[in-house]
Amino acid sequence: MKQKELRLAIVFFGGVSLAVYQHGINREILNLVRASKHYHRHDGSASMHDHYPDEPQHSTGDIYYRFLEAVGEQFDLQVIVDVVSGASAGAMNGVALSRALAHDLSLAPLTDMWLADADIGQLLHADARAKRWSKWFFWPFVRPLLSRLKHEGLIIGPIDREMQERASMFLRSRWFKPPLDGRRLATLILDGLTSMERPGTAGESLLPPGTRLDLLVTATDFRGLDRSIFIHDPPVLTEREHRRPFHFQLYHEKSGHLRSDFDLDSVPSLAFAARASASYPGAFPPARIGEVDDLLAARHRPWPTRAQFIQHNFGGYRDQRKEPEDAVLVDGSILDNKPIKATLDAIRTHSAFREVDRRLIFVDPHSQLDKPPPGTEMPGFFATLRGALSDLPRTDPTYKELADVGRYNKQVRRLKQAIAYARPQVAKLVDEVTEGRSRGRFTVNDLRHWRLSSTNALAGTPIVYDSFIRTLVLEALDFVAELIAGACGFSRESTASHRVQEAIELWAARHAILLTDSYFAAENAYENVDMPAFAKMTIDFGVVYKKRRLNFVLHEISDLYDASELHAAAAEDLDLIKIQVHKLIDALAMYDTADFLSERAIATCRTLFAPVTAQRMDVEQFVADRDAELTGLVRRLGIECDLAGKNDDADTLLSSGLVQNLEPRYRTAILTGYLGYFYWDVILHPAVTALALETGPIEEILVDRISPDDAPSLAPPGNPRVLLGGTFAGFGGFLNRATRENDYLWGRLHAVDRLFDILSSTLPNPIRATIDLHALKKAGFECVMEEEAQRLHLVPDLVSRLRAAIAAF
Repeated sequence: MKQKELRLAIVFFGGVSLAVYQHGINREILNLVRASKHYHRHDGSASMHDHYPDEPQHSTGDIYYRFLEAVGEQFDLQVIVDVVSGASAGAMNGVALSRALAHDLSLAPLTDMWLADADIGQLLHADARAKRWSKWFFWPFVRPLLSRLKHEGLIIGPIDREMQERASMFLRSRWFKPPLDGRRLATLILDGLTSMERPGTAGESLLPPGTRLDLLVTATDFRGLDRSIFIHDPPVLTEREHRRPFHFQLYHEKSGHLRSDFDLDSVPSLAFAARASASYPGAFPPARIGEVDDLLAARHRPWPTRAQFIQHNFGGYRDQRKEPEDAVLVDGSILDNKPIKATLDAIRTHSAFREVDRRLIFVDPHSQLDKPPPGTEMPGFFATLRGALSDLPRTDPTYKELADVGRYNKQVRRLKQAIAYARPQVAKLVDEVTEGRSRGRFTVNDLRHWRLSSTNALAGTPIVYDSFIRTLVLEALDFVAELIAGACGFSRESTASHRVQEAIELWAARHAILLTDSYFAAENAYENVDMPAFAKMTIDFGVVYKKRRLNFVLHEISDLYDASELHAAAAEDLDLIKIQVHKLIDALAMYDTADFLSERAIATCRTLFAPVTAQRMDVEQFVADRDAELTGLVRRLGIECDLAGKNDDADTLLSSGLVQNLEPRYRTAILTGYLGYFYWDVILHPAVTALALETGPIEEILVDRISPDDAPSLAPPGNPRVLLGGTFAGFGGFLNRATRENDYLWGRLHAVDRLFDILSSTLPNPIRATIDLHALKKAGFECVMEEEAQRLHLVPDLVSRLRAAIAAF
């Protein structure tokens, strides 16, 4: 049976009170992923409620389960969310969804919080709250003002008494200071994330073993940090960087162990990141770490992961002798309202066990109807200021980033075409290197010899061979420099790291590792000691090359699943080989930091490279004076890395009976990918480097959107605006609960509509034709209405209209 993973990366745009709409979408994303886990659990229970008591007796999760069951006889589809990002209000939803995914928790406790507490009456600071006679002269103007805003389309829906009272309170509260209470917002987020916890779920996760979850939250560092930029003259510039991304991860190891930034101990860290990202300028005061410290102290609650969170996300502060507690953070949407690029960077580091349909889904709560038409009139003074300072910086990058995705996918398709075109030629070269013996039985020593000698076929073409060998050597030297800089605690862009890199390259040139003339091929090499110095450098430190090679082997194995004649036994063997290759790749993850080095190696790095932090330093003289010490350090680092041993592990796997007993065409494809990788890398390296695919899978990233404009199934006649929270400059949802109920309900319904579209689009055409998508959507809509009708008591007319529309659907 064909297997596929539908991997979703979710990007939440900022939207102020439209966060309630995004929460409705979150509920459905979680239900879908839960249904996928439940379906693949194979415990015989078809009811979601049996496993998730927090779900209603009949939930949309059951409908998603029915979909997976309907396609499951011919097509094994697993749905995973492994990357989440968000800015501002979207960050709060991204944090909540990630915690739910990481530990299989419910979002239901947050629904009541959003509906009841996301209110101006709750969020106003006590010192800012208007008293009875505060700015009394505004009273007569509140109703006319709201009517005028409604006339101009800035308010949609009825102006009820609650809205008038909240608007009056807001307008008459203090001016020239943020009126909303940052500590109150932090309290709500902290309490909401804590309320998700349920006993007995410590080892549960919606991420399958062997995968990880990345959460990326944007904030803006008001003061910023100095960054070094290396140019020609002057050699170093210092610029101020104000982006402050927060990064959280869950690793679900194959053993089942969870290494998590989303557990209960990490809730204060998550709450601070969400609070900082949502610090809307002028409405909330900036966020500081001390705010959460004080809040937790008042509750006698610890923050166990505080030091880890600060080290991981504020390391640059300590490098510049600044205190992270002094950081002043404001809304993440100022510089990165739609963190698509950061999401793409994270996607490219994720690999999958099965064939992958990779989707980037961006959740945009804003409708095109919310945006004024591009008229020809000259904008006024305030419109120009708002556009230049706020609207344009927040929206313009989206076009370029999505256009980049289109270009990226085009290049990936061409890359795959190049691979298909070159396969017969590379297979011929491998056959020549192995003298045809790879088609028969061979030993691990044979495979090692072929791997070490595999570059020789191109040695007679120095214009290709020499330049590419030099590229691989430089790549290995980069890793050595990164290890040393990491051990010394130098930040990646610092002057000290730059000098370490320069020193290592000068040292390599002195030892015939980085050559200026031609490189020479090793003849009859059977062991690593038979290789020249430059080749040993790649063997000992070429971790990026090794990751590329193993990922390419996975790519070649995945392509074999498309063969129509692939029978079940062969598919099972390929599965087993992929599992083992994944283990080899996972083992290389230890080199992502210098933490694996011994204390002695770290101390040696710090002692030897202490002089590079001096303001003036002659790097050439440094290398000449410490040549022997540098040689000893590199030798020690090579032994502690033991990357040669990782090569041996790969050789052992690919010479095992598991591979040798495959049908000849399958075995040849795998060995061509492995033994012939030098030739593949010559062909592919420029493209994979440009596409940032050096250590990740070669796959397209398809983009889908969930917004009010993309879910037409239940759209009212005339297609009017259905969301109300975007009015009143985005604060409309904070003015009355009826608006929040409206937007939350539409969020769930729009998500049902779009998620079934996305699920359908990943199926092969013959299977898609057998699925009654219309009936599934209708059943999903009915489940939402049945579950929410009693909770949403302020929008009875909307509930009645929607029920009628669903009945007629």
